[in-house]
Amino acid sequence: MKAKTTRQSKATRQPYDTSTRGRGPRTKSKSSTEDKSRAVSVQAFVDPPSSMPMTLSTSATGAVLYRDLCVQQVKARYPGIEPRNDWELLYLAEKKLAGTVEEVHAALEERYIKDIKSFGFEECEDMVAQSLALLVEPTGWKPLPKELNKYIHIRPIPDTKYSIRLFPGSISAAEYCMDFVDSASGEPVNSPFEFELWGVPDPDTPWLSMPITMRMRSIENARGIKQKDILPGHEKFILRDGLTCVLIRPGKPKIQFTVPVREMPEQSQAVPEEVVILDLPKVIH
Repeated sequence: MKAKTTRQSKATRQPYDTSTRGRGPRTKSKSSTEDKSRAVSVQAFVDPPSSMPMTLSTSATGAVLYRDLCVQQVKARYPGIEPRNDWELLYLAEKKLAGTVEEVHAALEERYIKDIKSFGFEECEDMVAQSLALLVEPTGWKPLPKELNKYIHIRPIPDTKYSIRLFPGSISAAEYCMDFVDSASGEPVNSPFEFELWGVPDPDTPWLSMPITMRMRSIENARGIKQKDILPGHEKFILRDGLTCVLIRPGKPKIQFTVPVREMPEQSQAVPEEVVILDLPKVIH
């Protein structure tokens, strides 16, 4: 207890200066970062706030380092305020504080001292480090303009200067995202023309999929935001891996596409049970 009290006294005077504190390597954080199969689907970031930058370079599976997500969040929420350590970065990313820079700093110092009293300095530092080292799967974060990998697909829409872009969301939830982009610049745009987007049964095996059609609406529309109030380039649609969609435009041919299905990351599994496979044809012509 005395050691914690001593650390707390120092923290009260300089709660954010951790550069001079000798500390060993964080093996827990390292393992969390390296184990890509432990990515977490984060619903809190399904729809980035309207003030946030809309691009974040993601991994092929849609997983990103939570630290990077927090940096984007803080830059958007608190222009002019630079987190002075990792505890501030995490707290500012997850909480909304109002006031001047000085008032925000004062509120942070008060909160930090309370956490130190409740958990101790080492425990606070470890919890923050482990949280920021997590891989998370935010759905709705857009790739950079013209960014491509085998999971990001851009296809031009005939007779327009726009394209459909598919990009990965949470792989654990099998969520894929779609938006419209300017074909020349790659910049995202909101609904650029009159259309309807429908999810339909798989045309090849309709009896194996949901036997219904469903009109797809953007995240923003689904949450009650009027079309005119969606900030430029923020509109996006949540689809599912393997979903077949039809884009309908008045007086134009229908456009059909099927969302790719991603292979799930390998995960450690129990020893499989012995299974006898019966020899039956897959397709009968």
